[in-house]
Amino acid sequence: MQLKPNIHVDVQQHTVAFKWPDKDLFISHQQLREICPCGFCKAKRLRHQAVVDAHTVQVTAMFDQGYGAQICFSDGHDQGIFPWVFLKNLDL
Repeated sequence: MQLKPNIHVDVQQHTVAFKWPDKDLFISHQQLREICPCGFCKAKRLRHQAVVDAHTVQVTAMFDQGYGAQICFSDGHDQGIFPWVFLKNLDL
């Protein structure tokens, strides 16, 4: 089973496409930022606080960490590593 997907970041449409052999996921930069799995963002969601203050957040960089991707955003947030399994299991 292939865990690491093919990835295409569309800067004009503000979306990211993750493509596995058996699934495609298309998600906006904003949605990715809002579901960031890092501890800081999880704590904000548990306290019912907004994770993102800006209305328009963009993906500025993405780094392969083996088991997932570290995604950096235009609001300066770069602590979240999005595991491939986490992304593949999203039901959006």
